[in-house]
Amino acid sequence: MRKRIKIELEDEDGTKYTLALEGKVSRDKLMKAVDMLEIMDVPLEHDIKPPDEGTFLGKVMILLETTFSSGDFSSSDVAREFEEKHNQPVRLSTISTYLSRLAEKQYLKRERFGNSWVYRRVYLKVPQPAER
Repeated sequence: MRKRIKIELEDEDGTKYTLALEGKVSRDKLMKAVDMLEIMDVPLEHDIKPPDEGTFLGKVMILLETTFSSGDFSSSDVAREFEEKHNQPVRLSTISTYLSRLAEKQYLKRERFGNSWVYRRVYLKVPQPAER
């Protein structure tokens, strides 16, 4: 099965890096690509703090991590799940604003699909070397 993986990063100076892997992509090959980015000193960490469950943003982020951890989703999907999980109404525009801000911080990837936006979680975690 052919796989396609695209990694997009931006450093603090605004330089954008794109790395695409296509074909028989194994975990080993993906880790080599991540190592290459690390050697080039490309930042691999996001500027996002762990979510605070007591805030609206925290609730949205936890929902994204648990319910929408893989695959595409829309702001309507998130609003529906939020209302169901927290038993409180939420405006679609509020969810859209939060998702847009998370996309700006590169926590989510956002793409236009017709006249609406489709989101996807961004993952790039590099295992830390073992302590000696």
